[in-house]
Amino acid sequence: MSNNTSDKPVKMSQFFNERADVYDQHMKQTVTSFEKFYNIISVPIDRTKEAVEILDLGCGTGLELEGIFSKAPNAVITCMDLSEKMLSKLKSKYSRYLDQIKPVKGSYLIVPFPEKKYDYVVSVMTMHHFLYDTKCKLYKKIRKSMKNEGKYIEGDYVVSLKKEQQFLLEYNHKIKNIKASERNIFHIDIPFSIKTQSQLLLEGGFSKVEVIFHQGGAAIFVARVCNHG
Repeated sequence: MSNNTSDKPVKMSQFFNERADVYDQHMKQTVTSFEKFYNIISVPIDRTKEAVEILDLGCGTGLELEGIFSKAPNAVITCMDLSEKMLSKLKSKYSRYLDQIKPVKGSYLIVPFPEKKYDYVVSVMTMHHFLYDTKCKLYKKIRKSMKNEGKYIEGDYVVSLKKEQQFLLEYNHKIKNIKASERNIFHIDIPFSIKTQSQLLLEGGFSKVEVIFHQGGAAIFVARVCNHG
């Protein structure tokens, strides 16, 4: 998460465009057990040579893609991000996979998703910028975009229930002068607890939620729709 405590949030696209050049190094310094965390993101993905369809939300520079391609080398990955510079970094890093990467510049809150298209949907260190209702609506949208046996994999910052409430208070202070319709476009950290996050995924329509990694301030969730048993 950002250490910025300013009462004047900046727009999400501006925030990440300005940090694209140092983003990878910043994440290495701030994500607990960085290499282990990003390796585990790909664990729920079945090893296959099939051209599985994957949607990566808030992909940034694609830190998670190396692990994903190691499991599914022929995967077709739609990479969605608000930041043009982040997408540019991603394409440069994964130039050998450009025929398999579909970059989309835009907000995943707004851009429509095709229904029942993706084998996997992935989001890494991006969902902690939104409140409960926004995330619940997004999870319903994600679930509809997935194939029946698909998996949603989310890695993100997590905090205790007490700190969750502190972040909520800080968030409400920071957004008091921002129009309600514009609040989701500003960069403000609002991480949730594992308990809240798990409940949100269930309310978003997933029938099974598993935490496969939790260390320090980071966790990885796998959410599924169980159609059999």
